[in-house]
Amino acid sequence: MPQVRVPAVYFRGGTSRAVMFKEEDLAAYTDTERDAIILAAIGSPDPYGRELDGLGGGISSLSKAAIIGRAPPGSGADVTFRFAQVDVEQPRVDFLGNCGNISSAVGPFAIDEGLVEAREPITPVTVLSVNTGQRYIAHVPVSGGQAEPEGDYELIGVSGRGAKIALEFLDPGGSQGRGLLPTGRERERVTLADGRAVEVSMVDAANPFIFVRAADLGSLGTELPAQVDADRRLHTALQEIRDIGAVRMGLAADLEAARTTVRAVPKVAMVAPPSSYTSTRELAVRETDHDLGVRMLSMDKCHRAIALTGAFCTSVAAAIERTVVADCVRPEARDRGLVRIGHGAGVIDIGVKVERYPEGWRALSVSAFRTARRIMDGYVYVPEQYLRGTAWFQRQPVAAGR
Repeated sequence: MPQVRVPAVYFRGGTSRAVMFKEEDLAAYTDTERDAIILAAIGSPDPYGRELDGLGGGISSLSKAAIIGRAPPGSGADVTFRFAQVDVEQPRVDFLGNCGNISSAVGPFAIDEGLVEAREPITPVTVLSVNTGQRYIAHVPVSGGQAEPEGDYELIGVSGRGAKIALEFLDPGGSQGRGLLPTGRERERVTLADGRAVEVSMVDAANPFIFVRAADLGSLGTELPAQVDADRRLHTALQEIRDIGAVRMGLAADLEAARTTVRAVPKVAMVAPPSSYTSTRELAVRETDHDLGVRMLSMDKCHRAIALTGAFCTSVAAAIERTVVADCVRPEARDRGLVRIGHGAGVIDIGVKVERYPEGWRALSVSAFRTARRIMDGYVYVPEQYLRGTAWFQRQPVAAGR
């Protein structure tokens, strides 16, 4: 049988990559067929964890897709953005939450595809995240009527330099409709299966997160991502905290659902006061270089840097009094409205505006810089059996593991 071809673009946004589609090119397909197209493009599921049969890279930051459309009148946006997180080993496409890295690719995509008129030297593109109902503005450098990829901004985790894209997320609190503090508390206790009780903070800004102090898990918070993954006791505790948080935040019906089906959000992160360490790039990160140490898990693995939405949520949590993040952050960071987050690959600066009103805390905005590059475009080829529902993984359960 010939394969079905679907127009698509392959983009790097920040420290992630995604296959990007125009909404109109997927309009003729059902939701089930749409998901099958995305799975075929990425190469998921892959029990070997490599996504060898597609464009994915075997980790969560390289297993993403995006659907971009024209925003409806009255939405206050230019385009819509529907983010998809693809599971590496299971045939699952998750449309919960957002991705800050791929958010940086949406503006350039919209300009290059003619969805937004290019205006030199900077074109502001207002984007409505379909998953969260929130808006952000991408300030995209433009040259010759196209998004300009070249520039002198260096993004930690990406080789070379590129054009600086400023991202400003407006009113990012409550991305899942349950408020900035989904449980109504700045901190609370959870009890792990081994009997340990630890304090956590559950915050939802850009994406929902559960934060825990690294010290409460016997960690320094300076471990590299591979070390976190290799420490099974630490990794298991973080994953257990995430699952408990998913239930308390109302995102999963029970722990079993959190473990098996609600995996993309919430995320979990451990935080620590600033301390010197050596990054994955073998560069020295001094205590004075950052205000807070963070290591986060995404789709069961420690992120090699930090997701941009994770950095956003962390900076907001740092600005809210009594959270475990506020316990660890350098106090001056809260006063200046800029949090320097030390992650596995280096340091990222996040601008944050948070205020306390009589009715509670409110995140006004968060901002950061990213780069993006269009890598290739054309068509993704989808075996017809994927669309018929007769592909190998659609006929039988997929066994995880390598």
